[in-house]
Amino acid sequence: MYISTIQGAVSKQQDKKWSQLEAAVPNLLGLPYLCSLLVSLAPASFLVLMLLLGLPGRGSAYLCGTPQLSNPTGVVVNGANTPQQLPALGNRTAPALPAAPALPVGTERTFFAPDFRSMQQYTVSAVLRGVGSFCYVFVEESEWNTRVTTETVQAIIRAFDNATPANPQQGIYPTLTKFFGAPPDLDQNGRIILLLLNIRDAHGANQYTAGFFNPTDQSRGLLRTPGFRGFPIHSNEADMLYVDTQPLDPNSERAHNVIAHEFQHLLNWQHDAREATWVDEGCASYAAFLCGYSMREHVAAFEKMPSVSLITWSEGNVDSLPHYGAAFLWMLYLHEQYGGIGTLVEIVQNRGTSLTGVSDALASRGITQTISDIFLEWKLANYLSDYRAVALSLVPRRWHHSYPSDTQQGQLSNFSAEYIGFKDAAGLTLGFSSSSPASNAVHAIEFHNNGTVDIKEVKLSAGNMGSLVLPNTVTEALLVPSLQMETINAQAQSATYQYSAVRGAHITFIAAALPNPVHPRYWDIIAKPTESLVGLTPTVTLMLFENNVERLYKEAQAMYIVTQDFQDSRLYRFSFLLEPEIAPESVMYQISLDSRTAVTGSLTE
Repeated sequence: MYISTIQGAVSKQQDKKWSQLEAAVPNLLGLPYLCSLLVSLAPASFLVLMLLLGLPGRGSAYLCGTPQLSNPTGVVVNGANTPQQLPALGNRTAPALPAAPALPVGTERTFFAPDFRSMQQYTVSAVLRGVGSFCYVFVEESEWNTRVTTETVQAIIRAFDNATPANPQQGIYPTLTKFFGAPPDLDQNGRIILLLLNIRDAHGANQYTAGFFNPTDQSRGLLRTPGFRGFPIHSNEADMLYVDTQPLDPNSERAHNVIAHEFQHLLNWQHDAREATWVDEGCASYAAFLCGYSMREHVAAFEKMPSVSLITWSEGNVDSLPHYGAAFLWMLYLHEQYGGIGTLVEIVQNRGTSLTGVSDALASRGITQTISDIFLEWKLANYLSDYRAVALSLVPRRWHHSYPSDTQQGQLSNFSAEYIGFKDAAGLTLGFSSSSPASNAVHAIEFHNNGTVDIKEVKLSAGNMGSLVLPNTVTEALLVPSLQMETINAQAQSATYQYSAVRGAHITFIAAALPNPVHPRYWDIIAKPTESLVGLTPTVTLMLFENNVERLYKEAQAMYIVTQDFQDSRLYRFSFLLEPEIAPESVMYQISLDSRTAVTGSLTE
């Protein structure tokens, strides 16, 4: 099921280098015949062609709810639940098609369809209005010669059988089956039924259900499935897709995009009926892109909300557009960086689900990197727009312009990243700490005044704390924390974090040295920083000053937090034993932060 926004986002075209674009299409689509054509085109004409092939342009926003028909929450961890067949109740089964592969135009049939408002079924009277090499096009009777005409049906057959924006000599069916294999043929008619109907929609004024694949139709008779709240439902016992007729314009390329996406769901179902939603949707969006249809609105939604988790799906299709963008870009990144379309074919055909299935598919292709490692690359590639086939411009969670930033809070879902920007970033100290005991990773993207870009990892301690000092040449920086835990219950993992940005040279301490009242030979050095030290740990070095000569007494050691109030004000302490032969007045201490001495003093001051 698709949901498309009525008010589509205004598309924005972003330029890519000519050499990148020239290389992208033949490599991406596996269409060598395009090479000579592209080389002969002028750059302007080439860009127009690329927009038609799915690069930024006027697109279609799809929120697929197919999993809702088998899982009422819309959230799938280990794959959707399969329908359970109930005992036959008389002859209350879906009408059976004749076994002959060709039905005459004008054939009438009644279909069962879901009402997404009540999640129960109703019947649709439809007539066969067109027959293609790979499809039957049935149209709801009330929609004929209103929203759907003979020209509509012919255009859909042409797109499904013969021509797509990516290849005018190859339709949706031959393009996708060439790579992902043949679809099921439950009804043994050799074709896919495309039912054009006015879908009964559960969504508000801004969104509508534009199409869906119903897994129930791949079973027989009367069934019970979680997607219909446990009500007994009828299978159409057919290999079929549902396409909306209003408000979706069935005469548009958008409708063909829906068909390509939903057809991939049928192919995915053939290989793995329990696949996780994010993988299923990512592959379906990628398949539509492979046919040349635009993913611009999906990508644009992700650009505005890049912190969504890759492996979760919004319940009830609320704010799902960014998830579409994330899942599509992940599959596109695997294609471009990890083995091409063969890797995507392996993911579709692998019987494993979610992270396990993707990992197994990569391993079978000889790829040794873990999913977590690839995710770390991907989160940075998204901000740097490191793709051949799309151009990205992510919107950070926030921008900081003045410092200190004070201590800021955030939360990460598993397999998500956030992007926090800093203007006028020269010399900043970025600090980070997290509640997660492991699997956090923090990177900084540095933009220098000479035009270079560096990526630095913020090294985290065992306590998941760390900091990074930005060079004075940095004009702008992004802090990119992420969480990636490959666990059995991966979807439920999350972590809170803190960060801060300060000018390191501005941080000082109020410090004092005190003899321990219980053990007089022990001394405590207490320090209170003027700014919160998120991710930063002060150290103490002790020096001896005797006979006008200074020498090292104790090497630098970390202080530890002894108090922290509700305003995140921290007090640090360092304790040490002073040997009897050492005079307290000869001992000097240095409190340092990031290798810079912040304050000095003596034990007896």
